[in-house]
Amino acid sequence: MQLALGTIFPEADKSCYTDSARMFFGGKGLIYYDDTIPTINVESIFRGLTYFLRDTTGNHYKEKLSRFSRETGIALNKNGLLDVTMTDDPTEALGASLSAQDGKISPSPIINIPFNVIADGENFPKMFYRVKLSGSTSKSSVNTPVSRTGVLNRGYKNHGAYRSSVLSDTSRGCQLFREFETGERDMSHDELFGLATNLKQVESGIQRFKEIQAEHPEFYDDERREKWESHLSYIRQQEYKPYGCDSFCPYCKECNHGTNILSTVHPKPGMMERLPGYSEKFYSIEDVQDDTYEAISKAYRAEDSNVHIIKSQTGAGKSYSYLQLMAENPDDRFLIAAPTNLLKDEIFNKAKRMGIAVCKTPSLEQIKDEMPEKVKRRIERFHKSGQHQLVHPYIEKVLKTKNIPCLRKYMKEREALRNFKGNVITTHRYLLNMDEKRLKEFDAIIIDEDIIFKSIIPNQGEVPVAKLEKLLEKTTDNHLSQKIKSLLRKAKDQSRIELDSFEWDDKDDKLYSFDLPSFCQAEQFYVRRSDKELNLKEDAIVYLKLPEFFKDIKYIIVSATVDEGICRQYFGWDRVDFYECKRAEYMGPLRQYPGKSMSRSSIASDSGIVRRLMKRFDMNEERVITFMKENIGPLHFGNTDGSNILEGKDILVVGTPYHADFLYKLAAFTMGLDFDEDEEVEPQVVTHNGYRFRFTTFHNEDLRHLQFWMIESELEQAVGRARLLRNPCKVHLFSNFPLSQAKMVDGFDYSKE
Repeated sequence: MQLALGTIFPEADKSCYTDSARMFFGGKGLIYYDDTIPTINVESIFRGLTYFLRDTTGNHYKEKLSRFSRETGIALNKNGLLDVTMTDDPTEALGASLSAQDGKISPSPIINIPFNVIADGENFPKMFYRVKLSGSTSKSSVNTPVSRTGVLNRGYKNHGAYRSSVLSDTSRGCQLFREFETGERDMSHDELFGLATNLKQVESGIQRFKEIQAEHPEFYDDERREKWESHLSYIRQQEYKPYGCDSFCPYCKECNHGTNILSTVHPKPGMMERLPGYSEKFYSIEDVQDDTYEAISKAYRAEDSNVHIIKSQTGAGKSYSYLQLMAENPDDRFLIAAPTNLLKDEIFNKAKRMGIAVCKTPSLEQIKDEMPEKVKRRIERFHKSGQHQLVHPYIEKVLKTKNIPCLRKYMKEREALRNFKGNVITTHRYLLNMDEKRLKEFDAIIIDEDIIFKSIIPNQGEVPVAKLEKLLEKTTDNHLSQKIKSLLRKAKDQSRIELDSFEWDDKDDKLYSFDLPSFCQAEQFYVRRSDKELNLKEDAIVYLKLPEFFKDIKYIIVSATVDEGICRQYFGWDRVDFYECKRAEYMGPLRQYPGKSMSRSSIASDSGIVRRLMKRFDMNEERVITFMKENIGPLHFGNTDGSNILEGKDILVVGTPYHADFLYKLAAFTMGLDFDEDEEVEPQVVTHNGYRFRFTTFHNEDLRHLQFWMIESELEQAVGRARLLRNPCKVHLFSNFPLSQAKMVDGFDYSKE
């Protein structure tokens, strides 16, 4: 800086700016002073140096800049100018956005000097001086001689990243540009500079900037416009990126803007912008584990009948914590419910290794392949028709005439469980079918994982309208007849239907073609229409088979993906005690590639893309999680719970697991949320997890909240299989839905083999 000032003011004493030990602070011989500038502007000094050398040496000024570069170590950009600019995103140069080629961060000698520090809740200053030093391997660091024009490649053309039509979007969507364009008021230098850095990215944008100034001579006389010719040339040659709205726009607090003007008025597909000032606070893994244990312990000790929700990261020690509580309180009885039999068995084995007296519930699902086919089909029909109470009498009847070892063992284990007085490990489904008397035998009921997402919303009943019409013709039950009539009548012009419930009185053992008892108990129904859903052959009525959570019983839910708002909506706002535990930073990187949506239809339209990605990242099928339809590997979206086969391994997760729109609406309706039943999802700009991005979703905030929760839960479960919290492995995630702690990879080439 001193050398630059000394060059601009050659009449100054050379020893004052070449020797920092002899630097003076004004006096009688002061050459230049501007009291309007409280601090020196680093970027403007080097811009001024460029202007000075150009005006005094003509076409040789870039040779002078090259010499200055060699003397100071400041790199030249590809246009032969000193690589000193301003940025509002210091992380960009530090490697926060990874290289698209190999996902690695290439260190570059860049200095970011903060200025304009404002205590406004930001985590870093609003602007930084970005100084690149010689020795960088970046293409923008040129240490070879440059031509007088500063352009190494004569065929180079500065095509804008945005078409000129974006100027119309800018007029409509940016108040500052609109005031500039209409000449409503004069603009400050910072406002004009910010506008110019944005317009530079648009074809004919700089030309439009000049035209607007010419249209308003009352603000921009010839002298001022001539100065701006120099500024605009400098902006172009320095290849300034668009300044962020927060750094120069007086309306940034009033506008729902993106990072800059262009991303606000014309967001591109695959856009993933970090929100200014967003950060996550992390703690040590030891602090996180202790916090998780204390939260579960506090809920266990609470003398109430609330639903206690503890949200804690995957791998933070949730199961260890409640097993430790079981070991520390051997006189109390614990009931632990896991989402799957696989996780049930894993928790049971851990408890046994810790010396805890424990028993697990037997499962017909786990032995179905050992049953005779006829017996298996009969049991499945009982469950499908909702006549669960007929299963065990049927098994007892079969065992009187046939010796089926797996069923005999199952019934023996079931009897032993009934007489067991210790701790029990079971599944969500088993828990939800236990009566209040049985549940009150336990001192603590702990539900592992989000039971709403894992076991309630997936438990849907669906009946084709045609089947209901046939049942209406046959039934002699008055209650059932009235319910079907009301449902069919309202279904003609409504999608959301609410009816009274009643208990179905089983008069005989006749098997129904659908779950009639749950249909009778349901109160909220949603109509799926074949003319609106591509793969639906006929209109159908859907509903959730809602279990009962008894008001006099305390439940403790521990999960990495549980959502406070959803829980309060489902269990009751005042009944929920919600605690979110401290969070730790991943040991290994989560690298996310948001360039394509990777929905089912996106993958289907790009045949073989998952296989190409497997080859690109050298992943075998066992290390890939995607949609079941792709038929790749043992795990897929929807069945990743409790699996540790990928722990500590590099994995590939491909897909954004959207659900059918009707399911979001059915869940919202069942929880008492209001929305327009005709609303459909459409692409729009939204924010989540510290990012602003384009996503196909609902405008209704409640529906969007439900959708985001379900998608995020599925993705977090998939990513969590690698256990990044405790392992330095890598996860590559291909989805346009941003996850916490993800490092976004820009510019990925999806077509490359």
